[in-house]
Amino acid sequence: MADSLLMEVNYRRPEKIPKLDEDCEGSESSSKQRVVKWGTAEDDEYLRQYLLFHYQFQKTQGFSIKWEQFDYNFRSRSMDKSPNEISERKSNAVLIREMTLTAIDKHNEAHGTKLVFVEHVEANYQLTRGLTCWLTFWATDMASSPPQSKIYQAHVWRRGQNFHTFIFRLKPTDEEIEAVEVQPPSPMLYELDKPPIVFSRPGPEDEALPGVPFVFNRTGAGLDPDW
Repeated sequence: MADSLLMEVNYRRPEKIPKLDEDCEGSESSSKQRVVKWGTAEDDEYLRQYLLFHYQFQKTQGFSIKWEQFDYNFRSRSMDKSPNEISERKSNAVLIREMTLTAIDKHNEAHGTKLVFVEHVEANYQLTRGLTCWLTFWATDMASSPPQSKIYQAHVWRRGQNFHTFIFRLKPTDEEIEAVEVQPPSPMLYELDKPPIVFSRPGPEDEALPGVPFVFNRTGAGLDPDW
């Protein structure tokens, strides 16, 4: 059913869909892939990037991360730019398509909509006793007159035959994303004999970190007594 509808929407789709950020248009060649590593709490640059990742993840609810800005592994990764295949049996591209089509089918069944997949934009993932994906894609609403293509996002999880949708929505506007207020991450424990690393907004005497609206300290200063 999905393939037949896809053929239909390919015929009706706009002649030109606006191009997005080049980083969202597909997998990079192996020569352009960044080599990422595991960081440690003793590394100031790792903590700066940890805060930057937290900020971008919370701002977009995990959907849009500027992966070219990161040299370390964090809790989610790009599915488009991963140097390795997630599954031994399927390519990442096949997994993205399957997860996206299933998300659309489940949404249509639950809400009586007639959305049809058009084009992939971006996908991030996390392995969590299954596969969690943050998918961004073009889809056409066949119930609208005339049918209109818009960017949608789906946060989904799959393990075997189990499939769950956490979020299915139109992609927020830049103004809506900008309006999201992000709180500093929770304190980070890294050694039993040392106080946790505390993250906060910069005060008058703090030197702000490049590209990050937060600062950190390893003294435990500012730690909530109830933490």
